[in-house]
Amino acid sequence: MERETLELIFLILFFLGVILIFLMIALMFYIGRTRIKEIDKVVYGFEFPNDSIFALGLRVPSYGGAFLWKWSAKRSGLEGKIEHFDKRFRWPFIAVFLLMIFGVLMMILAGVFRKYAGIE
Repeated sequence: MERETLELIFLILFFLGVILIFLMIALMFYIGRTRIKEIDKVVYGFEFPNDSIFALGLRVPSYGGAFLWKWSAKRSGLEGKIEHFDKRFRWPFIAVFLLMIFGVLMMILAGVFRKYAGIE
């Protein structure tokens, strides 16, 4: 393949990963302002007084995995606690979880593609 085509594929993968990561962060801010307090009350019994983006970055994907798969809910000890939340409440957590997975995957694919396609 031509060098320009390889560079274009790399840029597409890289920017797709960046866009997905930015969407994930924006959705985490939305969750932090609207929904995280409700689920923390159910899971831990209290609200966390200060939520930084780093604390949300740890809790939101774990809740998203628990909302998406029963196996993950059982594994994290959330099986009986999160069942009464409806689908409208769950979708942002699941979206953050999936955006995180696909964003990181696109970044890794871009790095691997750059390494093995000889783009330097």
